[in-house]
Amino acid sequence: MIIRNQRMEEIQPQSGNNDTAGHENSGMVSGPADPLSEVTVNTANMEIHHHPDLIHKKKHLKEYLIEFLMLFLAVTLGFIAENLREHLSEKDRAGIYAKSLYEDFTTDTSELHKLMIFTNEKITGIDSMEANLSHLGDRYRDSILYRSVLFLLSTFQFDNINGAYDQIKNTGSLRFFNQSIVNDLNSYDATSEKLKLMEDWENKFLFEKVASQAVQMFNFKVFEDIGKKGPISHEMYLKNLNSESIDILVNQGEIIKRLRVRQLGQQKILIQKANGILASLKNEYNL
Repeated sequence: MIIRNQRMEEIQPQSGNNDTAGHENSGMVSGPADPLSEVTVNTANMEIHHHPDLIHKKKHLKEYLIEFLMLFLAVTLGFIAENLREHLSEKDRAGIYAKSLYEDFTTDTSELHKLMIFTNEKITGIDSMEANLSHLGDRYRDSILYRSVLFLLSTFQFDNINGAYDQIKNTGSLRFFNQSIVNDLNSYDATSEKLKLMEDWENKFLFEKVASQAVQMFNFKVFEDIGKKGPISHEMYLKNLNSESIDILVNQGEIIKRLRVRQLGQQKILIQKANGILASLKNEYNL
């Protein structure tokens, strides 16, 4: 398409002035044509924009229902997928925690068996001490008396391995386990704390009362010889032995014995609970 400038169209040649204009302009150099005089527009590649139809057609109820169902299914499937991912993640973490718990309780049962052996030996040693305090002066009996007093003064506390349980409890991860296992874990922890409280009572009485009484009557160097499981190289003397000091020591031994008997009951309960937890973990997580 060719568009001519209106300015050019208005200029009409006049016959009377042509010669004069020719002479006047004869000395001038003709310049280039006006670039705006002709503009060529290529319409071959022009885009044609259609105006949108602003009149919306009314949707049927069926179309609304389909859109709602599509949206509902998308949200539901996303929710299910997220729950499934979280469930699998929690199951994996529960398996790791269960393995740690299994190892801890295996160690605990081993320690409890050793503790029960020690407790029984201590109770027997206290009974032996009471019997040998009435037969003094014989070296053989004196050595038995020293050994029995050493049992009285000795202590062995239950140091349960509860690192995994504390971590699980403090991080709120008990929810990964079924409720029966959680109940067993909490019950075991409560019984363990009760046993530790009994042990603290014994140790307090042992160091404040029994040790101060024994140091006035026995040579503690002999206790060191017995502890090293070698020959007794120090004198097994018996000092301040009278009816009063013997009665005090016997009564103190009886108190320690009763505390140990009560501890032995708690130790047996802990063994049963630990074995139950081990069985549950093994069945639940194929350990």
